[in-house]
Amino acid sequence: MELGEIVFDKVCAFAQKEALKDRGIEYIEVNLSGIQCVHPDLPSQLQDIIKKYDITPRFINLEITETAFVESGEMLQENMLKLRQMGCSFSMDYFGTGYSNLSRMAEVVYDLVKLDKSLIWPCFDQENSGKNSKATAILENVIKLLLQLNVKIVAEGVETKEMATYLNNCGVTNLQGYYYSKPISEEAYLDFLATDQSYL
Repeated sequence: MELGEIVFDKVCAFAQKEALKDRGIEYIEVNLSGIQCVHPDLPSQLQDIIKKYDITPRFINLEITETAFVESGEMLQENMLKLRQMGCSFSMDYFGTGYSNLSRMAEVVYDLVKLDKSLIWPCFDQENSGKNSKATAILENVIKLLLQLNVKIVAEGVETKEMATYLNNCGVTNLQGYYYSKPISEEAYLDFLATDQSYL
């Protein structure tokens, strides 16, 4: 909990100091650990930090791993409800890593689901000169399902233009991966915002 608090504090401090919202950034994502998700003090802790830096709660999207979602109990849903009432939104991270429990997808509302690269990369098996038909069928049907649930989709692990084009054609409009950028420092990120306006 202490580590999670430090991370969240640093993110909010950076967002306030550099006025990220004024630079055209719609929201910023912060990962929550499995321990944080089910801690009864989580909503009040995050609310205190948000107020401390005068951050609009709608600017915060909280990422919960698929594993934490499946293994948690009612406390996660209670925490999510309180944080959502504050204005925060939620993402399910690492969707498709083998812990999926589709029956529980109806229990908790996520604003965004992040497709894990393990669902995407097998579709581009270069060794077999073309797309893996089974992997492609699984990916395309998962995308259709999520679109029917009316959630935004982010595809992780996008490394080539071919991947980006294919996923766009499948209806996935939010992409992340090395094709766009590797992880960068605060300074490099600010330079990116100042020089590359294509993200707006």
